[in-house]
Amino acid sequence: MISMRRTSLLLTALIAAGMLSACGETLHRDSRLAMSTTLSIVVSARRQPSWEPLFAAADRLAWEFDHRRADSPVGELNRRGRSRLRPEAIAVLQEALEIAALSAGAFDPTVLPLTAVWSFDTGGRLPEPVEIEQALERTDYTRLSIDATGEVTLPEGFGLDLGGIAKGAVVDLLSEVLDAQVGANYLIDAGGDILVSGLKDGDKPWVIALRHPREPRDPRGLAGTLSLGIRGGKIAVVTSGDYERYFDRDGRRYHHILDPRTGYPARGPASVTVIAGSCARADALATAAYVLGPEGGLALLQGLDEVEGLILSEENGRLTALATSGFPMAIDELTLN
Repeated sequence: MISMRRTSLLLTALIAAGMLSACGETLHRDSRLAMSTTLSIVVSARRQPSWEPLFAAADRLAWEFDHRRADSPVGELNRRGRSRLRPEAIAVLQEALEIAALSAGAFDPTVLPLTAVWSFDTGGRLPEPVEIEQALERTDYTRLSIDATGEVTLPEGFGLDLGGIAKGAVVDLLSEVLDAQVGANYLIDAGGDILVSGLKDGDKPWVIALRHPREPRDPRGLAGTLSLGIRGGKIAVVTSGDYERYFDRDGRRYHHILDPRTGYPARGPASVTVIAGSCARADALATAAYVLGPEGGLALLQGLDEVEGLILSEENGRLTALATSGFPMAIDELTLN
């Protein structure tokens, strides 16, 4: 379903590697394939949740945003140029448009013409310059229109690819299903798009591993770990990076994080990690900050309330780091080189 553009998959909950242990309340966990990745859910509670409805909800929510499914709401919108979407989907589109405007188009939900010519879903290809020029003519978030009734319209030849926000949006919506079923204290990890709610065992933070984007000294492949959690609150962590989906041609690597302003893979850092109040927001901001580059990306993240970020760049074979002032890990605590 949703493109694994999340490129990143740089964040992996330590529980996926069996590195969490339970005490007090029981940790109930299950993992299954969903959204073209592994969806893991861990619940800290006395009773085990009903897994089947949870994963069925994930599949249904993922379908709703999947542009590759002609029968999905987004697929119908792309085919007809007009569709009325549910309020939850409209909220995701409005978030996408907000971040597109904040980033001056570094993030753009109308990027489908570009992602189509690069074909990363089928391994990737190097388009001809004229193909990229033609696709750029049909990539412009300001041409997306949403009216008061929830009807969305696109010009002819335009199309939505929500791969930069949809996985995070599904995680957010799935968390609402979990809220109703088990209450607080759980973790959702959709291939590195992570949301934690409450605390583990009722009083301990969740431990999140930050994957190293290159060849790490740490034998676990980590750049560091984060301890996150708020009693009664939610925190999302998402990373975008250049190494998850790419192809090489004539000695050059072409990765799938496209710059909607140029039509080519962004010349960004090695990875960008974003912490925010929702997974959809963190998802889109991680892509936007990556495309903007280290300095521009840091300025974007630093200027937003309740958002923190870490940007890892490679210079002469070594990693360097930039972080927002409130990022919950000091740079000297990272294992980079």
